[in-house]
Amino acid sequence: MLQQQTDAAAKSTELAEKATIRALLNSYLRETGERDPRAAIPGLRYFIDSFPKQGDPFMLHLQMIGKTITGAMIYYSAIGQHTYGTFFYEAISGGVFRELSMARLLTLLLTELRSREKADNGEAYEASIRTRIENSYRRMSLYMEHYLSQGQSEQGWKPECVRSEQSLYMGHPFHPYPKSTEGFDFGELAAYSPEMGASFQLHYFAVRREFVQEEWLAGKEAEAIPPSAILHARQQLGDAASDYRLLPMHPWQAVYVMRQPQVQQRMKQSDIISLGLCGPVVYPTSSVRTVWEPAGGYGFKLPLHVRITNLLRENTKEQAERTMDAARVLHHLKKECHTTHFRILSETGYSRVRLEEMPEEWSSSFTVIYRPMELSNPFTYVLASLLECLPEQSEPKLIQAIRRSGQGTLPDMRDWLAAYLRISMVSLLRLFADRGISFEAHLQNSLVSLKNGMPDCFYVRDLEGVSIDRRKAVEAGWLNTLLAEDSPVLYEESEAWMRTKYYFFVNHLGSLIHTIAAYGGEGEEHYWRIVQSVLRQELSGADDRLLPYIDDLLYSESLPAKANFTSCFLARGERPLFVDIPNPMKV
Repeated sequence: MLQQQTDAAAKSTELAEKATIRALLNSYLRETGERDPRAAIPGLRYFIDSFPKQGDPFMLHLQMIGKTITGAMIYYSAIGQHTYGTFFYEAISGGVFRELSMARLLTLLLTELRSREKADNGEAYEASIRTRIENSYRRMSLYMEHYLSQGQSEQGWKPECVRSEQSLYMGHPFHPYPKSTEGFDFGELAAYSPEMGASFQLHYFAVRREFVQEEWLAGKEAEAIPPSAILHARQQLGDAASDYRLLPMHPWQAVYVMRQPQVQQRMKQSDIISLGLCGPVVYPTSSVRTVWEPAGGYGFKLPLHVRITNLLRENTKEQAERTMDAARVLHHLKKECHTTHFRILSETGYSRVRLEEMPEEWSSSFTVIYRPMELSNPFTYVLASLLECLPEQSEPKLIQAIRRSGQGTLPDMRDWLAAYLRISMVSLLRLFADRGISFEAHLQNSLVSLKNGMPDCFYVRDLEGVSIDRRKAVEAGWLNTLLAEDSPVLYEESEAWMRTKYYFFVNHLGSLIHTIAAYGGEGEEHYWRIVQSVLRQELSGADDRLLPYIDDLLYSESLPAKANFTSCFLARGERPLFVDIPNPMKV
């Protein structure tokens, strides 16, 4: 048993290091415009010939600091999601090469980035990003070790969707620290991290009605709180129950807020009453602070004063209002938006505590957004997780899920992708062209149900990421009816369209196509031609509203991509930079 644990620890460290280096190199190459670092280097032929035969040699020249990194590229990705060999080297003077550790490779990249950006606070930025990269790497290793040593048996009895939500071990492939969490200690990681298979009850507070601000879609308030939590509250509060509103809270966040003096004072006055842990057991999803109870469909986007990747994950007033502005519009259009094969998992309301002695930002710690998720098909998965392989496996979970749903058979993946595009891409494009509504449909916000192995229903969630073209909102008569003039959900058309292109086509389709193509040992270009084909089919019957967007996708030279490495280095988590990358759909 001890040997198994030792082996699991060693293997997980190796896998985490490999994933971290891959994300760092691919982010750096994308953001510096280095399209293809593969090279046949005549002056270094002897050294290259001595490489372990793992792929094509590549060279990355760090111009600002005069250093060179080299290694082997196993798979070249058109979208930039390259796969590398095990060994990396640094060129030393006199034609000598030294094997690079992850720490040294990181130092070279960060030193080059600091020299290139010439930031006033470059040293502080470098120290901060280095700490978070290390944090992410350690946690990634811990999560995979947990799976290898005991998590496989834990995952077996859970619903498929929960298993996919709780097995995203490597995260965003173009982020320098996708698994960084600052706030949880290691014991709390075990208790609350989805990657550790966590499940728990929520902590409920009763808050006097006059201190609660809330907004609901019509008729949805009564469905927000599980009956067992309501019963527990009535037993605790007795005849006073009608004077209070119930507020679910993450157990970690409950401890955090109850340490605050203002909250303690209000609890002494019984304005806020702690009801403790109650209600059904919930599962944290891939975003950590959003939780779900599959049997009843209850879901909550909870405030959590923990820094996950770049940001503290609490719910600001603007985020809550933005979410509900989008929810109102989509509820108004529900017959038009929802089809048999396309669904929007809408938030239904929010509740926030507002106390006069607390700064406005403190209400973010006490704001809960309600997001029920009723998924009838047991073969439903979050896309981000499907595109990873389980630790020590080489087959993507996407392929495994298709086989399970298809009773062991695997369809032609070209047909599979075309079917997926028709229920996801086409639906999203039509909704944007007709109504100006853009979703932040990245991989963690997207789910798919499979039927007989084929895509059957596409789901998009998290309306806080919705943007609506202001011009279309005016044309539809939504301003001053469904939306205020200054609603944070309103954008100029060009920015809303840019967000669609990045979140769905670059982030989402880019990784999906990479996974399918790499699994089949093919170039991604073959699958991007399927995207072209489906777009052209739509083009033949497109009206004037859809035509310009399909034209843009088929004929533009570039697409926008978020520059996460540079943005994280410059502490621009809230205002990320973007770069242009070649458009793989261009005809």
